[in-house]
Amino acid sequence: MAAQQSTRVSSLRDSSSLTNRPEWLSPRDIAEVFGVGKSKSYEICATLPHIYVGRNIRVHRLTVLQEFREKGCLP
Repeated sequence: MAAQQSTRVSSLRDSSSLTNRPEWLSPRDIAEVFGVGKSKSYEICATLPHIYVGRNIRVHRLTVLQEFREKGCLP
């Protein structure tokens, strides 16, 4: 069984890029801000507390910031 890895992000690409995003982030927003691929961004969204708007998954911006501050990485 493969060990689950976390996405280490030394710093945000642009510190204001996350605050300029909508309150509810899509996987595309996460991929753009943190420089990860499409599959990894969906994996991050599924791991964090999230909601569905129709068939689209969304994660609250504060949840992402809190996770990043507490652990220094995203799941």
